[in-house]
Amino acid sequence: MKMKQRIECPYCDGSANLHKEAKEIIYRKESFKILAHFFKCEKCSEEFTTTEADTISLMQAHNQYREKNNIPFPEEIAGIRSKYALPASKMREVLGLGAKGYSNYEKGEIPTPAYGNLISAASEPQTFMNFLDKAKDQFSDNAFKKAKEKVAYLIHAEDETNILCESLNVYNKPNNYTGYKKPEPSKIANLFTYFIKHSKPDFNDKLKLNKLLFFTDFTHYKNHGSSISGISYRAIQYGPVPANYDNIYAYLENEQLICSQFLKLSNGGAREVFLSNAEFDKSLFSDEELETIANIKVKFANMSTWDIVDLSHLEKAWKELEANRELIGYQDYAFELLF
Repeated sequence: MKMKQRIECPYCDGSANLHKEAKEIIYRKESFKILAHFFKCEKCSEEFTTTEADTISLMQAHNQYREKNNIPFPEEIAGIRSKYALPASKMREVLGLGAKGYSNYEKGEIPTPAYGNLISAASEPQTFMNFLDKAKDQFSDNAFKKAKEKVAYLIHAEDETNILCESLNVYNKPNNYTGYKKPEPSKIANLFTYFIKHSKPDFNDKLKLNKLLFFTDFTHYKNHGSSISGISYRAIQYGPVPANYDNIYAYLENEQLICSQFLKLSNGGAREVFLSNAEFDKSLFSDEELETIANIKVKFANMSTWDIVDLSHLEKAWKELEANRELIGYQDYAFELLF
């Protein structure tokens, strides 16, 4: 849910507005720069926070702490276990973690850097095979055999997945330029499918679709402290775009998830627009992500291409970074988003 910009003051009968202030906070003995969220009453001038405000403030420090110490994010941790098809209890035994260590880390608890590095190492199938061999006594013979077969298959399949992710985005690991999310091809594809199907067909060109993705990811970061797709964006002449957008469109067309056609224009030219018959898989997204996606649809779906381009040119990120075609940091610019 989007954070309210104005709420009732708990100290008087006045109203309080949301404010943001650059601060440094200490987390686990390390200092991080964040944009602290708080409310200030117009009537009594009292300053206070809410659970939502505290969450988005602390999330910024957590994101930076994970990035600095190479600690995987919850979705990554869950994804590692999922690809090996093991329950959290078995992952805990294989890695030698505490009683509920792995499941707690999936739910958002932040491991120490040592445990974080251990989990990161386990993401590599060849390394995990070594961990598995050492934990053989924790499995029945049949379960151990199945686990070994699964990992052996992944050793051969992992390279293809990594190559795909690297082609779609400039970064394959969560950081400031991915909105602290690992790029996910399936989510990227479904976002395109959704917006193509819910936008005015005549304006489903690259210019507009690129902006819809940008506003979706940066709006979600502004409200929840993470992007949805993990895409990195670059500021170029016609506004923010996915940094590797040509590769993304090529991938989607090769997978027959989208196709293009040319519409004739009154001036004799033509515009390339995109169609999609693929079904949107809402199960890939959280309720918060679905809410963000729906809000972007309501706000921009029927807007013309050049209108949304003009809006993107009002953004601080584009104004400051376009001249050198720089990547746009989520932490640096999402909270400055105007629309």
